[in-house]
Amino acid sequence: MKMIGILATVLVTGLVLTTPAEGQVELHGFVEVASGIRFDDPGSTPVAWGEVPPGFRPKAWSGETDYTLRESRVQLKGDLYGDVGEAHFVADLLADQVASDGAEVVLREGYVKFNAFSDHLEVRAGRQPTTWGTGDLLFINDLFPKDYISYFSGREDQYLKSPSDVVRLGVFGLPMEVDLVVTPQFTPDLVPTGERLVFWSPAFVRAMSPSEEVGNGELALRISRYFGSVNLALYGYRGFWKSPQGAQSSAAGDIVGFYHPELRSYGASARGGLFGGVGWVEGAFYDSNEDMDGTNPLIPNSELRAMGGYERQWWSDFTGGAQIYWESVQDFVDEHYIKDENRILLTLRCTQMMRYQTLKLSGFGYWSPSDEDGYLRLLVGYDYSDQLNLTLGTNIFGGSDDRTQFAMHQDNSNVYARVRFNF
Repeated sequence: MKMIGILATVLVTGLVLTTPAEGQVELHGFVEVASGIRFDDPGSTPVAWGEVPPGFRPKAWSGETDYTLRESRVQLKGDLYGDVGEAHFVADLLADQVASDGAEVVLREGYVKFNAFSDHLEVRAGRQPTTWGTGDLLFINDLFPKDYISYFSGREDQYLKSPSDVVRLGVFGLPMEVDLVVTPQFTPDLVPTGERLVFWSPAFVRAMSPSEEVGNGELALRISRYFGSVNLALYGYRGFWKSPQGAQSSAAGDIVGFYHPELRSYGASARGGLFGGVGWVEGAFYDSNEDMDGTNPLIPNSELRAMGGYERQWWSDFTGGAQIYWESVQDFVDEHYIKDENRILLTLRCTQMMRYQTLKLSGFGYWSPSDEDGYLRLLVGYDYSDQLNLTLGTNIFGGSDDRTQFAMHQDNSNVYARVRFNF
């Protein structure tokens, strides 16, 4: 299925550009050098499962470098338009000195798009990042893959949305809009595994993805409609937990591996104008249908998730917003869980533009009063010219218990810098 995006790009010649004179091509991109280094030396190596006390998550790290980023990247974007449809591709030539000593070409996007039935149907087929929902860097009904390694390391936010090979259908002209995304091969989140970033669990080191069978793909559905300025949406998902939260045990009861259990999700959202800004609410029920009774401690229980948020421009060139997020484990049994039955997470975003909007000061913070941990993202960006951009930022993690979501990443706190030339 990885060939879908490549084939989509190759098919441009036949599908989009019937003759060279009939097509239009737009090319642009950037060259970027980035470097990031952690604040402290984790000073630890992976621990074997047989050495792990019950309820303890060991620190997994290869211990090879203090860098979280050390790379050069050339990105080329192309849009091709023709009488039949259009095509789009984004390819990165990446020399990543943290992960490897060589260079590789990474196809982030490569899809064709065309309309049918008098523009009532839009089809996008190929490799592409997909997103929907209402949250600001919080995701409930958006169960498309995320790249948290890039997010925590200091790469640009666009790299948080990890691509997958999908067919996306959009139906318009009805009383509501319908989006259907078919992912033939399950695509998991990319999470720290101990190579680039420290992680407090080997669960993500020895994880197995679902086999490449037709029945192990993913289906995501959104039905939405505007009522005045408010957009209401319903969501459905059939697939698997995006991170490997299920454990496999031997006959003796020892943990021998981890996998992605089956997941069904049903949700809704609303987003629209509110008090001079934008407000939103979103929620979903995560149905962990491999353990309907919630009695198997090796499989995550079903959960209720909800959030609400608000954002507006408070004064000239200053935008601020906040969110509150809630998770509730169903059929909770205390001895089965490291996490609490209810988890609360708060976020705050502040962005100030200065010097004729060439200088950007940005801060985004997560804080969980229930887990007593947090994550702070600070960034200074300066557009020296239309082509040259300079970025300096930090990722700071903290908390009191290394088993919680952000506290486990304390050894990954880092400072980074990026220099980019656009063309």
